[in-house]
Amino acid sequence: MIIIPGVIHQESWYMTTRILGDYLMATSESGYNNDDLRIKWLAHFERFSAKSQAGVYRLLLLDGFSSHCTKQFLNYCDQYKIIVFCVPPHSSHLLQPLDVVVFQPYKHYHVEAVERATHPGCGNFHKSEFLDSIDTIRQQTFKPSTVRSAFRATGLIL
Repeated sequence: MIIIPGVIHQESWYMTTRILGDYLMATSESGYNNDDLRIKWLAHFERFSAKSQAGVYRLLLLDGFSSHCTKQFLNYCDQYKIIVFCVPPHSSHLLQPLDVVVFQPYKHYHVEAVERATHPGCGNFHKSEFLDSIDTIRQQTFKPSTVRSAFRATGLIL
């Protein structure tokens, strides 16, 4: 989910970008997640993860932040057979695959995108430039080999 600070979506954010239709876009006044957005994200996760589901259940790893695990969130997970596993508090830097391996290259490719966009004299990297770059950044970052490496580095798989 991409959360953009604001109250409403602006058509101009999407008119000049190559962002794909399977991205979940949201706005919040603070630019941060909230209970309503978490449920929308969970529905998006359920819909897209169901396409490649192998068994009856799916596993969702969370950082254990208490606001992630509201009654509504957990009830939704029960209904759709999503097992929620929260890593112990203050250990995500050791156990969470995204924190341990994936976010470093993600930040690297984001910086590269900002530099490419601003090098020719653009000067700013606004929402539209970000949205135009996000799919490329994600494709460079979330390679199967990187994700497998992240799970190995945390000891979640051998």
